[in-house]
Amino acid sequence: MNNKINNKKKGKKSEVYPFEIEDMKKMLAYFLEHDMWIHYLAFTLSCNMARRVGDMLALRWYNFFDPRTGNFRHDILEIREEKTDKLANPRINRACRDAIQLYIEKTGCDVSKDNYSVPVFMQIGGTHKGKVLSDSGYLKAIKKVALAVGIEYNVGTHSPRKTFGMLSRMIHPSDYDSMELLQTIYNHRDNATTKHYIGLTKQKVDAYYDDMGDFFTEYIIEGKEYAFEGDRPMVTLDSNDLRDIIRSAYESGKNNAEEGDAMVHVDSINAIMEMVESFKK
Repeated sequence: MNNKINNKKKGKKSEVYPFEIEDMKKMLAYFLEHDMWIHYLAFTLSCNMARRVGDMLALRWYNFFDPRTGNFRHDILEIREEKTDKLANPRINRACRDAIQLYIEKTGCDVSKDNYSVPVFMQIGGTHKGKVLSDSGYLKAIKKVALAVGIEYNVGTHSPRKTFGMLSRMIHPSDYDSMELLQTIYNHRDNATTKHYIGLTKQKVDAYYDDMGDFFTEYIIEGKEYAFEGDRPMVTLDSNDLRDIIRSAYESGKNNAEEGDAMVHVDSINAIMEMVESFKK
């Protein structure tokens, strides 16, 4: 008998997506109402620290607390990512601290036990008492709760991590460094990977479908006359993408100001044009 819980419908793509804001509220409310404290903590930390599930579930209390004082650290004690072997030390923000304090209050967990070396996600009750929450156990909980609260798009343990990037772009709409900063946070190799990961690529793909629908309705079905722009390429950019391009052009000009080889400048221009092409909607 297959007991796997999955809100992905048969025949659908296996990619998981960021949580929408209202769905995040539903997930957290469900965790709280059903006393799923360890899952509430995992979900909140994952949304706020953008770590992979395996790295997050391996954390110990000394990553959050200084054993010498018992106080919260400002940042996670440096960890090495299992997948990339890169170092990371995400910020312990207000939401993380509040979730940890709530977890301690509700469960009575002794975080200072054995000099704070106890795993954060050591289960302190139930049939798996004394065992660290597993990747599969956390995934099962995410899927189960998503089904319960009516989320229809596919979600998984990467969804909270992706949500961090999606919301960061929304919170900082005028920051031209946002993509570079998110690439650093995720330890991705390039911006294109980050754009796809947090759902920006899908948003633009969806826009192509929607634009075609509008065009088809207005100009094919309703017979409106379309004014063609000839062979001139039309590129539409959002403000964040435009800032990224201007920033790259500025830095390229500054770095190559003393360069006498014309081909270096040509290559820089071509690189910027490729960047424009990659951002076009």
